[in-house]
Amino acid sequence: MYNGIGLTTPRGSGTNGYVQRNLSTLRVKRPRDERGGERDEKDRERLESQLNRQPNADILEHQRKRQLEVKCAELQDMMEEQGYSAEEIEEKVNSFRMMLQEKEEPTPAAIERPTVTETHALAAANQQKNDRLRAAFGIASDYVDGSSFHADRKEREKEKREKERLEKERLQQQKYTQRLSLHDM
Repeated sequence: MYNGIGLTTPRGSGTNGYVQRNLSTLRVKRPRDERGGERDEKDRERLESQLNRQPNADILEHQRKRQLEVKCAELQDMMEEQGYSAEEIEEKVNSFRMMLQEKEEPTPAAIERPTVTETHALAAANQQKNDRLRAAFGIASDYVDGSSFHADRKEREKEKREKERLEKERLQQQKYTQRLSLHDM
């Protein structure tokens, strides 16, 4: 018997007493449309927020500064091994730090693929990739995913274009009347 499951003893049962799962049972899955649409909508929003997660600029800046300090520490260790004095080491490390800060070249970690643990670096790389794709496909920055499935989307866009056109005509009319008034003077 294991965790209260099975026979207390296999004697006389004609089995060896080994307990195993019944693999012939089928799990019944409900079709998608029977599940609540509200739950599916929440799941979809949660997944989209994970896909479009913005990188934290403070963390990325901290990583950059950390890598800069690692290079400075390596230089300091190397100079200590070579027997330089403490004042000379401090002076050289500070000048090296200033040089690196002025350069601000992209670090090798930013050029290479970020590791799996660097979530904000991954988010930044993913955002750059998405921006390049948007530019390549000519997708507007104000486009909302899934908006093409809304029935009244075309009507709203048509109304928006009409308002913009009327506003443009009104501005042109104002310019024209101002020119006429200036010309009459």
